[in-house]
This record gives sequence, structure tokens and C-alpha cells, in this order.
Amino acid sequence: MAVAKEISVADPTHVDPSTLKRVTVLATLGNVLEWYDFTVYGFLAVHIGATFFPEQDGVTSILAAFAVFAVGFIARPLGAFVLGPFIDRKGRKSVMLLSMLLMASGSLLIGLAPGYAVAGSLGAVIIVIGRLAQGFSAGGEFGSSAVFLIEWAHRGRRGFFGSFHQVATYGGLLLGVLVTAGLTGALGSTAMRDWGWRVPFILGALLAVVALFLRRRIEETPVFTASRGQASTQSGAEIDHGTHPRPSVGFLLTVGVVALWGVTAMVALTYMPSYASEFLDIELQTSLVATLIGAMVTVVLLPVAGHLSDKLGRKALIVFSAVGYVVLPYPLFQLMVDNRSFGSLVIAQLVFAVFTAAIAGTGSATITELFSAKHRGSLVSMGSATAVTVFGGFGAIVCTWLIDVTDSAVSPAFYISGVALITLVAGLFLPRNLASDDLRR
Repeated sequence: MAVAKEISVADPTHVDPSTLKRVTVLATLGNVLEWYDFTVYGFLAVHIGATFFPEQDGVTSILAAFAVFAVGFIARPLGAFVLGPFIDRKGRKSVMLLSMLLMASGSLLIGLAPGYAVAGSLGAVIIVIGRLAQGFSAGGEFGSSAVFLIEWAHRGRRGFFGSFHQVATYGGLLLGVLVTAGLTGALGSTAMRDWGWRVPFILGALLAVVALFLRRRIEETPVFTASRGQASTQSGAEIDHGTHPRPSVGFLLTVGVVALWGVTAMVALTYMPSYASEFLDIELQTSLVATLIGAMVTVVLLPVAGHLSDKLGRKALIVFSAVGYVVLPYPLFQLMVDNRSFGSLVIAQLVFAVFTAAIAGTGSATITELFSAKHRGSLVSMGSATAVTVFGGFGAIVCTWLIDVTDSAVSPAFYISGVALITLVAGLFLPRNLASDDLRR
């Protein structure tokens, strides 16, 4: 216990509750809008494919649209590797502000890009640039905002407060579904395909600017401020890690944990409306409503999972989620394929929501607690960006390709279960005391 006390930064229990609440609300609100901007593309992939790749058949057009979607994930590690070190040197808040500005710019580019009928391939080039800006932004946003919330939280409550990082992420998904479904219902499928799909991007860019100004009011974390003070009076040598993994091991564990986490968001939620519309012959509006229900349940369960991880430990929740995603995808996809109905989609989304919340509600605290303050921002950003890019960003393409190759709409289940096995291994190697130990300097 003496070692743990020596290497910790003072726990911010002295923070006024009203300050902690204000910081959490403003940080979460900004995250909602930023992840709305980043993920709404997935819900509109069918219309984007028709606008920028009209000469392709249905499957090829969607593949092309999701390839552009994946571009954002390719840029995400670049953003993490460039902006991550600034999180540790300049502070969590500064990178959060910069990433929001970049995200808004990317959304505006996509919303205003001319279609193929107007400018030929130029429009596709513009939306690729927009996705590159969004991906670069997400590479810095994820790590800076996750670390920001965890470092403000009291010891013994980091799982609960960290869950709001994912409440914001899934809240952004939820907002994207609400806006897309609402516009589709109000405008109709024809108007939505012709021009209505642009509205969510332009709206998102405007709201992101508002959130940017709100974020300017929040203070830097007390943990980062304390660690900067310690760095100025000490040689900077690493102190014994005790029961915590070394940075290289922590990086690998982060990649393993975030692998399934990224797939649950990008495949089980974002990809599902396009999947149901194209391969199950269910109307896009109907599939969006099913996804909306799943996202709402997930958002409600996230703080519950975070709280449970404070009591039971991070490892238990991560392993629980991984086991669920190893076992359940095949029967749930088979259920959807056999029934091709709104009800089967809702059942699948509700079951997925339980196991998604378990890993997403726990994940932010888990990967943040693996590292010392000296490397925390950069390694959380780099590790998570690498995993999300490899497993989540290409998930929609891999799933669509598997369906095309196997001629089976159930085949995405094998990809999801395979990734879950990776996370299960990582979960089994997680330290047991992450929730109870102080954050290290």
C-alpha cells in the first residue's frame, strides 16, 4: 500500500460537487455533439453512396460509401499520434477544444460537397477530406476527453464518471439516429436521398461551434495540474509500477479491450440500419427506429455498468461483455435473417445493448487507469485509435464483404465473435485492482 500511495496523485475529493457536476456536464455535452458529427455518416451511407457513387450497383455503392467512412478511422491513429503527446504536454482541455474545431470543419465539408451529378468525382474527394478531418479530430478527442473525465473523478467513482464519456459517445449515436429518422419521416425517402441527408452534417457543424465556446469555460483537471507541478521538481524518472502493467503492456491491453468496444459501436449500432435495409429488405426508417431503441437502452445502462465496475472491478465487466459477444452474435443474426422484421431487430439490439454497456461503461476508466499521468493522454489515444481503426473502422466493410463472399447475411456474426475473443484474452490479463488504486502520476 505504501507504493501505491507514493506513486499516486492527490485524489480530487476536495473538488466542490457543483464544480464536478458542471465540468462533467459541459465535457459530456461537447462529446455528444462531436461523436454525433463523426458517426452520423454511417446512418446516411445509403444516400451518400447514391449521391457520390451513383453508377455502382447497390452493394458496391454502399461499399464505396463505407470505404469513405473508413477513411475517418484511417486518419484517427494519425490524429492520436500527433495530438496524443500534446494531451500530456499542453493539457487535456486544449486538445479537446482543437479536436472539436476540426470535427466541425469536417462535417461542414461533407454537408456542402457537390454530388457526382454536379461535379463528378470532385464531390467524393471533398467528402474524403472531410472524413480525414473528422478522423484526425477523433484521434485526439477520445483520449483527451476520457482522461479528462477520469482525472476529475473521485477514487471509487471513476467508473461511474468515466461512463459519461460513453454516454456522450452513444448519446451522439442516439442523436444521429433521432435526427436521421426524424428527417426521413418529415421529408420522405426521395427528398432525403436528393438533399435531406446534408442537413444532419450542417446542423452538426453549427452545434459543434456552440459546444466549442461552452468547453472554453471548463478548467484543466487537478490531476494534470498536480502532475505538472511534480514534473518541475523531480527528475522525471519512472517510479516502480507496482501491480500496474508497464506502458507497453498497457498499450496492448488497451488495444485488446477497445477492439470489441469499437466493434459494438461501429457494427452493432452504426452499421445495423444499412445492413437491415440492404440485406434484410427492411425499410431504412424501420431499422433506424430499432437502432434508436437499442441506443437509448445502452445510454441508460452505461452509468449502471460504470457503477458496477467501481464495486466489482473493471475486469469482471470486461470479461462479461466479451463472453456475451462470443456466444450471442450468431443466434441473434440468425434470428434477424429468419424473421426479417422490426421485432427481431429490436430483440437483437436490446440483447446487444446489455453487453455493449458492460464494456463501454467500464472501458474509459479501465484504459485510463492502466497508465501514469506522464503517458496517459498519448497512450490512451494511440491504443484506442489503433483498435477502433483496425476492428471498428473496417468492420462495416468486412461485414459487407463477408456477406458478398459467403452469400449469407448471418456472416457478420463471425467477425463480431472473433473480435470478442481478442477482448476476452485482454480482459483476462487485466489487473484486478484498477478500480481501487489511486491514479498514478
